[in-house]
Amino acid sequence: MTISVLWLGRTIPLPLNAGDRIYSAQLAGAVARQGARVVFLGLQNPDEQTGSLVELEPQVCWKLVPGTPNPRPLSLLSSLPMVGARFATRNYKKAVARELATNDYDAVVLDQYGMSWATAYVQKLARRRPILVHVSHDYETRVTAQIARNYSGDFLRKILLKENARKTRLAEERLARTSNLLVTLTEEDRAAFNNINPSLDCIVLPPGYAGKKQSSRTLDNTVPRRAIIVGSFSWIAKQLNLERLLEAADRILLQNQIELHVVGVVPEPLLSRLRLRFPWVAFRGFVDDLGEEFRKARIALVPEEIGGGFKLKILDYIFSRVPVAAVETALSGIPAKLTSQFIVEHGINQLLTTVASMIDDVDALSAMQDHAFEVAEGLFNWDVNGSRLVEELARVRAQRPVEQPLPVVAAPKPAIAMPPSAD
Repeated sequence: MTISVLWLGRTIPLPLNAGDRIYSAQLAGAVARQGARVVFLGLQNPDEQTGSLVELEPQVCWKLVPGTPNPRPLSLLSSLPMVGARFATRNYKKAVARELATNDYDAVVLDQYGMSWATAYVQKLARRRPILVHVSHDYETRVTAQIARNYSGDFLRKILLKENARKTRLAEERLARTSNLLVTLTEEDRAAFNNINPSLDCIVLPPGYAGKKQSSRTLDNTVPRRAIIVGSFSWIAKQLNLERLLEAADRILLQNQIELHVVGVVPEPLLSRLRLRFPWVAFRGFVDDLGEEFRKARIALVPEEIGGGFKLKILDYIFSRVPVAAVETALSGIPAKLTSQFIVEHGINQLLTTVASMIDDVDALSAMQDHAFEVAEGLFNWDVNGSRLVEELARVRAQRPVEQPLPVVAAPKPAIAMPPSAD
């Protein structure tokens, strides 16, 4: 019997240039390739309105919820975390109600803690009681608390960050107690949720890798003495981590005449401020050919001390054959046999000091990149993840009592499906 899944994400996961969007798109696609019927709802990304459905799995039914997120100032008045309040729009609620009124779903996925608001709608409106699945990209209770603690800007924003951390904790506690199944990327996050609800069924699904793989690479003295960091820096946690890295690099990398390239969009006014403070750093912004950036770097940096979770960019580094240098706290979910092929230190200063001492040992760096590639090959497979999740859904469904459907309620106007050629 085919399993049907209603997947609720904040946005249609485009563009595919951020870890959370890549994970959502790939996992939903992998589940559909295993034979499940998957309908994915989401708003259009308000920050980056690029990307096309042709980049996403065609076996998933991608449905765009019309409208835009709620204004940020109004969301401050909500009991939900900021991200939840913004995406709990009237149109989104109508779209959920319509899907549940016109279709029987075996499972409803709440993708990320920002969708905690949908729990009550599913429980109230579903004609049959579906399995509630929470896909957690990170244990955000910990992350938002770290952000509030480490933020040193204006006083009012710090208060708002503390309040958002409180709301986030309540949202994740609600999800832990109401969900029937939890999906996490790391064992550490699974343990955190099971501390809230020890009886919650959990499955750990680290990311797969579907990108290009560099079959071979020669790392020698012709490669610039350059370190690189790749990412999307719109999230405040990533901005804090980036600024910490640049402050340390200004003392260590600059003194050792090591270039530093930051690849990815850094929003204004932060970008102008960082360029003024660190004029020697190359802020590359969005690039068409990320492979060329990798080929011209000797080391890739993973410096995140704030925020846990699995860092998908590590897989991009490995399979592009760039040696990885990381702080220990940024390696959640990465197997020890793989991290043994990295440069690993406890903090950013120690990490950059070690990078400076090894930047000219191209033989050692070349061996690191090759060994990491060999170890990682075959470890990160999206279709294996999809199969495991479908099997778990079937198991949970088989254990649940058969329920009679609720009376059909009148459906609101349908959500608008995104046309196949839309960008």
